Formats: sequence, C-alpha cells, structure tokens
Amino acid sequence: MRRVARRLGRLAVLAVVVIGLPYFGYVGFAGSERLVHPNRSIWCFTPETEYGWQYEAINYDPADDARLAAEEDDLRDCRARRPPPGDEVVTPDGERIAGWYIPAADGMPPDGPTVVLVHGIGSSMSAMLTRGALLHDRYNLLLLDMRNHGRSTGTHSTMGVREQVDLKAMLDWAEAEKGATRFLLLGSSMGGVTSANVAADDPRVAALVLDSTHATLQNTVETRLLAAGHPVGGAGYLAVWIGAWIRTGENLAGADAVHNVGRLGDRPLLILQGGRDADQGPENAEQLLAAAQAGGVEVELHTCPEGRHAALLESCPDDYRTWLVDFVDRVFGSAAGTP
Repeated sequence: MRRVARRLGRLAVLAVVVIGLPYFGYVGFAGSERLVHPNRSIWCFTPETEYGWQYEAINYDPADDARLAAEEDDLRDCRARRPPPGDEVVTPDGERIAGWYIPAADGMPPDGPTVVLVHGIGSSMSAMLTRGALLHDRYNLLLLDMRNHGRSTGTHSTMGVREQVDLKAMLDWAEAEKGATRFLLLGSSMGGVTSANVAADDPRVAALVLDSTHATLQNTVETRLLAAGHPVGGAGYLAVWIGAWIRTGENLAGADAVHNVGRLGDRPLLILQGGRDADQGPENAEQLLAAAQAGGVEVELHTCPEGRHAALLESCPDDYRTWLVDFVDRVFGSAAGTP
C-alpha cells in the first residue's frame, strides 16, 4: 500500500507540473500583456470640441486637432493616424509627451494654482476633461498623455513606474513656460499611482487627489484574475508580475501608492473610491487611508456607493463635484483660487 501511495503521490506531483506550469504560464503571459500593452482609447476630442475652451497644444501642432475634427465622424472613435509629438517635452529615456494647457476661465495668471489631470491605463487626456470641467472656471489646468497612450510615444506601460518621468517632464514644462510652481495632482487609476509617487518627492505639488487608485498592484491583479475566472490568488499575481518584468525590465509593484501616500508631510490627500469598483475594491481606499494616517498626513476619504472604476463622476455627479471643488478650494486658499 505504501508503494502504491508513493506512486500516486509522484503522479499527482507530475500532474501539477504538467498541467500547472502551462496554466500559470498562460496567466502570466495574458495578464502581463493587459498591463503592459493595454487596449488604448482612440478618443481625439479636445477642450475646444468638447467645451469650446481655449487651450494650448503642448508639443504637437494644434492644426492636427482641427484636421481630426473635420475628418473624423466620431471623435470618440478616431481612426486617423496622429503624428508623434515634437521635442518640446521629452523624458530622460527619450519618450515624447503631448499635453494641453487650459487657462482658467476667470483670467487666473499662468503662474497661478494649476490642477494637473493624470489619466489611467488605456485612457488619455481627453477622458480627464469631465473632471477638469469642475475646476476650469477658477484654476488653470494641465493635462498629458502618458507614454504609450494618446499622442505620446512609447511601446510599454508600467503601471506608474516609468510614467513618473512623463508627469515630471510636464510639470517642468509648466514651470518653465508658465511660471507655475503650485500644482494639485488629480490622478485616476494608474494616473493616481503615478501622481502619488511624484507628489511624495516633488515640493511643487501642494496636494493630491486619488480617484479609483489601487493601493498595491497585487490587489488589482488578483481582483482582475478572480473576475476573469482564474482562482489562482497570489500565485497568479506572481506569474503576472514575472511576465511584466520580462516584458519591461521593471518591477511594476515598485510604484505601489500605499508606500508613498504617507510621505506627503503637511500636504493634504483626498481619496475617492467607487463602491462597485470591479478592478480594485474599497479595501484599496481603506489601505491608502491607513497608510496616509500612519504618516501623519491630513487625509479624507469619500465613497460613491454605486461608482464603478474611474466612473465616480458619472454615478455621483453632485457629490463628486462637492468633494473635489471644496478640497481644491481649501488647498489653494479661496474659491477665487488665490494663494
């Protein structure tokens, strides 16, 4: 009987190896592909086509926006190829970053308080205009397409690791060209992770808003795997992490926001979370809250019960407006936006 048991045990181990390794290889390949090469939005609407706002195209010819507006049937489903940006905003590793500068409607000087809107994975700066519309009347706005998104160059996304230099390059542009030195960063999803890393080390950042932002990469990967029917837990995350490292040479967990929100010092933090966020559940917001409180950061958390991932404004428009506008006004001193 013992001999039979040992043989059965060896067969079981062999079965795990034969079946398990290919399965986890597939999970790692498919999961990392989604992180590194996300399905990208092909929106090309602008502040002018969407709201009639004046804006400055950063690092690309604005005539191309006019061309797309005239040629495309649907500015939320653009098919025309867009030329790459120029050399006005280039990261240290050579990516060319495009953006928009939108002056405040009330005539705020260029060196006044500036809200920087940072999109999530697979998105673009166009998607952040709805949030910008809540603040455009009093504050200058700065938006960017991070690498591998929108108009900007790049072939890989890294969940906030390399994207930090994209955001820093755009802040440097705003300081050099507009004299702006007080920024509030509003990041959505991956944009929140990127913003948390930059804010922790850049004294020009006066405050931080995290919208639908995961505390750790492991949280969001495990949630997505379970939602896709892969009951693989931490082992599945490890497979995805390894796959992403092979693809990019980067530790994508190295930018986890939970490690940075406690480093803001006396600069306040606003966390906005959706109660029905299928990409990263409310536990992420609670972890970010706890980390910020442990670091002595002034922090507040608001939850939109019906809000889905990166869609809180659509589900809770009045509450979202109040949470965001009141916070920004407190940071910048008054409803008029003066320091």
